[in-house]
Amino acid sequence: MRFRTAKMAVAVLAIGVSLGGCATRESVEQAQTSADNADRHAGTAQARADQALGVGNNALSVGNQAMGVGNSAASAAQMANLKADANAADVARLKRQVAFLQAKVMPHKRKKHPKVRPHSATQTQAGNSNDKTPRS
Repeated sequence: MRFRTAKMAVAVLAIGVSLGGCATRESVEQAQTSADNADRHAGTAQARADQALGVGNNALSVGNQAMGVGNSAASAAQMANLKADANAADVARLKRQVAFLQAKVMPHKRKKHPKVRPHSATQTQAGNSNDKTPRS
């Protein structure tokens, strides 16, 4: 009897659990509609995420191109600066050479220095106007 009672208890329990899990037709349709709406929203979100990823990838490639152009411009500017420094050194050297050659080619004008004549002692005393001592 014990065995039969245990079998009956298990059967009642199994029937109760299986009937308790049943849903009505409306609730199943409502769950299916909710699942379909969620699937559509997920698809839309995935499409927008893919679109945003594409835009981000495009922006990244444009940024990389701009960085390449900037690096090229920086290297060109450095090369131009080096050439300008070399040209400035060449110009200074050429100016020195031109000045040297002009000095060689141009006639030298000599300054005429006035002849200094020795003053006599009497002229020095009489002509000295800077002397503040009274004459006696």
